[in-house]
Amino acid sequence: MLLVKSVVFLFIRARTAESGPPLGTILGNLGINAVKFCNDFNDFTKELPSYFLLKVRISVLEDRTYSFIIYPPTTGFIIMFVKTQKRLNVGFNKEGLNIISLKDVVQLAKYKFPNMHLVNSLPIILGSVNSGKLKVVL
Repeated sequence: MLLVKSVVFLFIRARTAESGPPLGTILGNLGINAVKFCNDFNDFTKELPSYFLLKVRISVLEDRTYSFIIYPPTTGFIIMFVKTQKRLNVGFNKEGLNIISLKDVVQLAKYKFPNMHLVNSLPIILGSVNSGKLKVVL
């Protein structure tokens, strides 16, 4: 039975891991083949948009093999992305900047909490929407 030698948490953009510094340096110091890790990570995240900044937990075993867990982007990150996209689409019209559609809120609740009833997950998402100073519209 192999023991975990070390665990490291990193933030990596989906589909864009490169074996050069700083990622290659970190992985090399842990004894991981950086090129192999980057290929595995990029293959695993190929369905996600490249702007997703993902939290990754890498566990290194004694024989220098590794496993990684990818955590989904935070609710705040997704809400701020929606807000930024509206800014790009609306232009300088400030009226459309601070709104989010109810459809987007429901989709986000289903994405972030797939095993939870909508009645329970919507208040969580609406709290984040409130923190982002966005108004929900139909």
